[in-house]
Amino acid sequence: MPSSPFSSPAETPAIAVQLDQSVQLDQSVQLKQSVVSSVDASSIQVAQTTPVDSPRQIPPEIVPAEASDSLRLAQTSQPSPSQPSEKVLKEGSLVLGSPYIRFQGVYLLQGDDSSARARLTGLYPILPNLLFGAEVDLTTGNAFTDSPGTGLNLNELYLAYSPPNLPNLRFVGGLMDLTSYFDRNSFAKDGTTHFFNPVFQTNPALSAANIGSRPGFLVNWSATDYLDIKAAAFSANRNLGDFAINSFAGEIGIRFDNAIIRGTYVNTKDNGRRTGFDEIFAIPRGNGDYGFRYGDREEAFGVNAEYYIPSIRMGLFGRYGKYNNITLGEGGDTFSVGANFLDLFMPKDRLGIGYGRQLSNSELRRQLGDKVPDVLEVFYDFQVLPNLRAGVTFQERNQFSETIFGFRVKTEFDLVPFRRPFR
Repeated sequence: MPSSPFSSPAETPAIAVQLDQSVQLDQSVQLKQSVVSSVDASSIQVAQTTPVDSPRQIPPEIVPAEASDSLRLAQTSQPSPSQPSEKVLKEGSLVLGSPYIRFQGVYLLQGDDSSARARLTGLYPILPNLLFGAEVDLTTGNAFTDSPGTGLNLNELYLAYSPPNLPNLRFVGGLMDLTSYFDRNSFAKDGTTHFFNPVFQTNPALSAANIGSRPGFLVNWSATDYLDIKAAAFSANRNLGDFAINSFAGEIGIRFDNAIIRGTYVNTKDNGRRTGFDEIFAIPRGNGDYGFRYGDREEAFGVNAEYYIPSIRMGLFGRYGKYNNITLGEGGDTFSVGANFLDLFMPKDRLGIGYGRQLSNSELRRQLGDKVPDVLEVFYDFQVLPNLRAGVTFQERNQFSETIFGFRVKTEFDLVPFRRPFR
């Protein structure tokens, strides 16, 4: 059964060597990210779907929410057989008609700002090549870039299909969390396991251009173990009453040994959320209007790189993003760099340090006399119990003028594991 280092349609942690269970990403994220990966006539490979890293295999052909891209890369660094084994076929058939439901609960405090989220993620293999997925969030606060808003929200509701003879080609249609598929990173992505500050989660330039929960269609092609291509056509507005295919996102991911580089492009329109760089609200539009107008055409570019050094269990990352309001003729940029150290003081812990800058227009910011919207963050996250993690953060923001402390608690566990269908 061929597989690739990018074999989840929504990867996040994709490193090229053996990042074992210490490289753990949010399992629910992974479920979103790997929707149907490498399915065969009688085996389903549920690749991960959103978070980014924690490996825990059920049968070999089923990669649960916790499985990480990094682990996949480690497992697929050698050529894979073109046909699945008899064991894979047998175990794959066992999950047909068996639902998988995972619960995640997170509380996060940064200074005076608190956020919390309860998330249910479900998968249901309907046929050997067809998977149904859904995700529901109950959220307060705005610390999670992969949640569409506060309150109760349907984050995903989709079907994923992989042609029987082309297991590395996957199609997804419905309501998708595009952050699970685009701009993934093993060391700076998941706000429930990695950095606390949103600047280190999904690229702020891409988030401003509607990379979030959106209805549409997506194609993921893992062309080789070293090349992954994604493309999505989607609606800028989540409201089905305003559904229109008016946006496009594309990404190319390339692997070089222990490094992965992703380039992403998005073209969309403002849907009334008025997201962009802060200084845009000072730009006059005439008739007393400033900043955005509904329907403005927008685009964003993003470059995302990660590199893992196994000898010292350290991962490096870097991002750059550029956002343009095409109609207005103004834009802003963002960047972040940093490192993670894995299994530093105890198994499955993670220490990260990063420096980043929120989406900003430097020229306008200087004219307005505003401070640089930068963030220096140091965090430590560790496993307390098998289904419980905790973390602490220290941040310096806005030209080191604000000092922020915080903590995070996360629990995550299977309510209905694969191969245990309802009776």
